[in-house]
Amino acid sequence: MRLQISRGSNLELILPRGYELSDAERFIKQKTDWIIKHLRPKEEDKEKYLLFGREIKIIQVYELFTRQHKLLFEKNELRIVSPGGSKIDLSKLYNIWLRNFAKRYLPERAYELADKYDFKVNNVSVRNQKTRWGSCSARRNLSFNCNLVQYKKEIINYVIVHELCHTKEMNHSKKFWLLVERICPDYKTFRKELKMNSEI
Repeated sequence: MRLQISRGSNLELILPRGYELSDAERFIKQKTDWIIKHLRPKEEDKEKYLLFGREIKIIQVYELFTRQHKLLFEKNELRIVSPGGSKIDLSKLYNIWLRNFAKRYLPERAYELADKYDFKVNNVSVRNQKTRWGSCSARRNLSFNCNLVQYKKEIINYVIVHELCHTKEMNHSKKFWLLVERICPDYKTFRKELKMNSEI
């Protein structure tokens, strides 16, 4: 038997073949304390969960016999299956998923744009940086902030292009900004929008 509670107030008991309703009733009575604990209404999350500038829907389900969190993202919906006794905040689980997503998406996109606009790049890494969205070393190693994937794709592309241009111009000279503008004509709009909507 499997007992799960969705984030909200929905209780579901899944019975394998061969079990009777009386078995289900006994099982539910045995797990009354667990059920009451997880059916208590939770304060609504004030935080917005974003991907590519759009709010995503998060569905969290508690399963009594699950030992670790399982996260699946599909069609703008993040489904989280959590162990019954889990005390990890939803925002923490979202941030774990977001970092893993960014570690796949950002390097792939950076290499795509590098090939398209003829930039030479060595390594691309993704970190949870506090003070910058991206960086470029003298060895042409790029690094990006994992939280960048919360913004729309045009802004992400601008930040990537910005760091790619540093592989040719390691400064913010007029020549550098002309190179950025040639690839991303609306960069000033994206730069302003990024600054307005972030603390970095």
